[in-house]
Amino acid sequence: MKPLTITRRMNGKMDGMYALNTSPSNNPFCQAMMQRSDLICSHCYSPKTEKRYKQTKPAWVRNGNILSSRLLKDDEINLIKGRDVFRFDAHGELINRTHYLNLVKFAEINESVNFALWTKRPDIVHDGGIVKLANMIYVYSTPKLNVLKPKVPKDFHRVFSVYTPDFIEENNIMINCGDKHCADCRTCYEFNNVVFINEELKRGT
Repeated sequence: MKPLTITRRMNGKMDGMYALNTSPSNNPFCQAMMQRSDLICSHCYSPKTEKRYKQTKPAWVRNGNILSSRLLKDDEINLIKGRDVFRFDAHGELINRTHYLNLVKFAEINESVNFALWTKRPDIVHDGGIVKLANMIYVYSTPKLNVLKPKVPKDFHRVFSVYTPDFIEENNIMINCGDKHCADCRTCYEFNNVVFINEELKRGT
């Protein structure tokens, strides 16, 4: 029995994707960020998902506890079958360096799968050195809404930003995320020339 739970059923644009998630409820960084109205985290949909699908929170809390507490052995890593792309942290955020290194090991073990890590914490990735792999893409998720000229952290491949409708109209922001399911689009999960991924803030979040 592998110790971690892989989420194989996602909703919305993530339909059809597999992900390794953790819960914001036991992540101090997430809890602090969700209190600030100027940050995208104040619109976080993970708590709503955990309430709607009761089985998710215990599994994601357990994932976070395991990933952040010790380095996993090779035989504890889930083998990803039937998918060639995979999402790290569709829900949740990096907790510490140990968490990050375990994700790296996931990518190393599953070398035929392209992994994409979304994170607002490049400090964790850089503290001790970023691990560059041929199948791991780093996406910096800007914490603030409506960043006009987001910067790409060193050694990251792209930046993901969210904008309100008014800001999009006033600043002529090109929205290139949201029209397709991620499993069909794959822009974020492939090595290409697209650096800036822009999404409109979902209504009701």
